[in-house]
Amino acid sequence: MKNECCRCAYFTAYYTKAYCCFLRTDCGHCDEQNQTVKKRGSCESFKPKSHPRKIKRALVLDELEKALTTINGIKLILDEREEEFKIIRD
Repeated sequence: MKNECCRCAYFTAYYTKAYCCFLRTDCGHCDEQNQTVKKRGSCESFKPKSHPRKIKRALVLDELEKALTTINGIKLILDEREEEFKIIRD
């Protein structure tokens, strides 16, 4: 079965406490139906879970480098303007 409750975004699994860990049970809570359901069951209000995508470190570092270059450029422009205003005031 493709649209199983255990793969649904509305499903929250129930766990039991074992000696040194928690074990997943064969049922859970459905937020859409507001009742306990079997994890291998299915219904018409199935919504797939969304998983966050992995962030690639190299791309993040490149974007941070571009942002830093832009900020440094703005800082240089502001520093030059400040020096110009000092000369005009004196």
